[in-house]
Amino acid sequence: MLRICVFVVVIVCSGLTPSWLLAADKQALTEKQVKALSSRISSLQKNMQKQEGVSRQLSSELKRSEVAIGKLARQIQLLDKQLTGLGTHAEDLEVKRDALKAELKKRAALIEKQISQQYKMGNQARLQLLLTQRDPETLDRVIRYYDFVNAELRNDMQQFQDKLSQLTGTERELTDTEQRMVIKRDELSKEVAALRLSRNERKNTLTQLRKTLSTDKTKLKQLQLDQKRLQAVLKEIEKSLNFATLVKDDKKFSLLKGKLPWPIKGKVKQTFGSVTNNISYDGIWITAREAASVKAVHHGRVVFSDWLRGYGLVLIIDHGSGYMSLYGYNQSLLLETGDWVSAGDTVATVGSSGGRDVNGLYFAVRYKGKPSNPSRWLSRK
Repeated sequence: MLRICVFVVVIVCSGLTPSWLLAADKQALTEKQVKALSSRISSLQKNMQKQEGVSRQLSSELKRSEVAIGKLARQIQLLDKQLTGLGTHAEDLEVKRDALKAELKKRAALIEKQISQQYKMGNQARLQLLLTQRDPETLDRVIRYYDFVNAELRNDMQQFQDKLSQLTGTERELTDTEQRMVIKRDELSKEVAALRLSRNERKNTLTQLRKTLSTDKTKLKQLQLDQKRLQAVLKEIEKSLNFATLVKDDKKFSLLKGKLPWPIKGKVKQTFGSVTNNISYDGIWITAREAASVKAVHHGRVVFSDWLRGYGLVLIIDHGSGYMSLYGYNQSLLLETGDWVSAGDTVATVGSSGGRDVNGLYFAVRYKGKPSNPSRWLSRK
């Protein structure tokens, strides 16, 4: 039933990206419009929840747990990145520390040798050497030699002190970095525990939800409610952005058929047009590992970034000229409504939201609201 929900987007998207997208000389989509859009969609979803009867509470619980999972997964990804950065920095500091220790050892040996030579010569020997010189030029050279030796010794000792200070600072910084890593690891551990709890809650909610949808009649009613929700949300997007503009990219979407990059690396498990329960699938479903990066296929602006019943955490990107791409079933969304994206930007992470059992990405392409086979737009593997 959950897969069927995706088909609804095709039905309701007609006119979603009208001709105003072609007008490069008009004002760009304002932040005020973006915020208004998010607010209106949020209000719409709340109103619809009040009107729904079947599995309303369970659906809300599923949304809450999947949104929580998305936020936690995003936080874990950030903490893991910070830990990696701290680890690299710590390794660099260790290399620097070892190099400083080696140089200090070398300089200490040199200074020790110079001091030993000075001691062996002694002040009396130096004085005797100076007194026995009758040639003024020779005497001058001897004096300059001793001054040079003393200056070199002072310089070496100063450099030794400088390197010692650097070593102390490096070791202090290394200790601080290691302490920060301990804190980050603790934070990461707590986030992972919270994520595990949210996943258990999701699992329990799904079990209860599926019990309520055990009959075909109940499933059909649930599907109709999902269709109503999707239709209302997408019409609200069209209504809210009807007079907005999108700056055109240098390369038109229409010229990139068969050349677009794949949103993720994985296997296509459900193809465009495949029939399930007498419903034609309007996109493709690509299985991939959990938390894999989902990439934007083309330049555009995010017009929707939220949870939708039936296909979970969803991101919709408007590419102008009537073209739009949709990314569903995500674990987490990394962009907000109004954000600009370029081809190859990471916009989400792969998951199984929307009540799915297997990790993967629902990917769809539409032109003026009508479904277009995504496989024909993507480059050949």
